[in-house]
Amino acid sequence: MSTQPRFAFLSSDGILHLHDEEHAAQHGKHVQTSLTDDESGYPVIEGEGVVYYPREDKAYIKGNKGDGKLIPTPPVLKQLAAELM
Repeated sequence: MSTQPRFAFLSSDGILHLHDEEHAAQHGKHVQTSLTDDESGYPVIEGEGVVYYPREDKAYIKGNKGDGKLIPTPPVLKQLAAELM
């Protein structure tokens, strides 16, 4: 987890990630966020890294769509994705 400002972007496979501005800009459209990220670059919501697929509107903790636990999509992730799409 970094203390630098974080920027959200959608990866080439459509997953929401957070990173520093220089890295996020390499992926095209990006927006600054107050969220923090885990060691894999996924947004942290209530202490858990969340893998969010905005095109499917599905969010997972403890893994991804192959092995994670499906959770209700946090509204803040929907809002970020809307700004990016």
